[in-house]
Amino acid sequence: MADVSGKRAVGPAIGVDVGGTRIKAGRVDETGRVEARSVIEVGDARTEEDIVARIAAVVGNLDAGGALPIGLAAAGVIDPIAGCVLESPNFPSWGHFALADRVGAATGRPVSLENDANAVVFGEAIAGAGRGAANVLGYTLGTGVGGGLVLGGHIWRGERGMAGELGHVTVEPDGRTCGCGNRGCLEQYAGQVGIRRTMRERGGAMATLAEHASAPARLAELARGGDADAQAIFQSVGGYLGMAVAALIHTLDVTTILLCGGIAAAAPLFVPAMEAELRARTFRSMSAGVQILVGTLGADAGIVGAAAIASGANG
Repeated sequence: MADVSGKRAVGPAIGVDVGGTRIKAGRVDETGRVEARSVIEVGDARTEEDIVARIAAVVGNLDAGGALPIGLAAAGVIDPIAGCVLESPNFPSWGHFALADRVGAATGRPVSLENDANAVVFGEAIAGAGRGAANVLGYTLGTGVGGGLVLGGHIWRGERGMAGELGHVTVEPDGRTCGCGNRGCLEQYAGQVGIRRTMRERGGAMATLAEHASAPARLAELARGGDADAQAIFQSVGGYLGMAVAALIHTLDVTTILLCGGIAAAAPLFVPAMEAELRARTFRSMSAGVQILVGTLGADAGIVGAAAIASGANG
C-alpha cells in the first residue's frame, strides 16, 4: 500500500467547521494535532455577513495578529475552485455565496473551502485512522450519510466538484423516499434519521425508543446487551453499507474503507454484517485485503482536514 498522505505536513493552519448550529475551529500543527480550539454558536445570526463575522471571530481567538491560512469546511454543494457555497442545507438562503473570498477579505488571510464530508475523510486519511493509505473510501455516518474519496493521496472531487455523495447510492430500488428526490438511498437506512425510521417500522418498544433524543446510542446499548431487535437493526445497517461499498470497490478497487461520525461508534455491531455483504457481492479477489477502519479524530476530523487543505496538503 503506497504511503502518500502520511508524508505531508498538515499545518500550521486554522481549520474551521462551519455547522448549522455552531462554528468550530482549531489551530492545527504540522502533525495534525489540534493545539487550540474555539467555538461560537450560530444562533439566529444566519446571514452571510453574520457567518463571516463569526468565522473571523473564531480565527482571531486562535491566531490573533497572525497570518495562518484558513481552511473552511461547510455542508452542501461546494465549488472549491471558486471558493463558493452553491447550495447549503444549513443555510438555505445562500446561493453561489463566495464564502472563501468574503472570509479572506475579513481576515486578510488566504482561505480555502471544501465540502465538510470531504474534509472529514481527508483529515482521517492524512492524520487519523487512514494515515498511510494512498486511497481511502470514507463514510460519515451522522444524521444522514455523507462521504468522500481520497485517491492517490488527494480528494477526488469529480468534474464539477460534487463527487463523494456516497449516501445517495441506491440500496433499495423501490425503497424510502429521500430528500434528494431518489428512492432507497443509503442514508435512508444507515444514518440516524434512517435508523429511527427502521425502529418506528418495527413497532412496539423500538418505535417508542425512536422518539428519544439519544435513540441511536440507546439502541446500541440494547444491542450490546443482547436485545434481538436492536441487533437486527444494526445488522441491517451493516448489510446496506456492505452493498454500497461493494459497488464502489468494483468501480474503484479501493481497499481502505473508513467509517466516521456518531454511528461509527457502534461499528462492532454492524461491521461483521457489512463485511459479509461485501464478500457476498464482490469477486473474492477484490474483497480480499479490504480493511474497514473507524475514524480516530472524532469531532476534530473536519477541522484537521480543512487545515490540511489550507496548508496545501491536497496539492
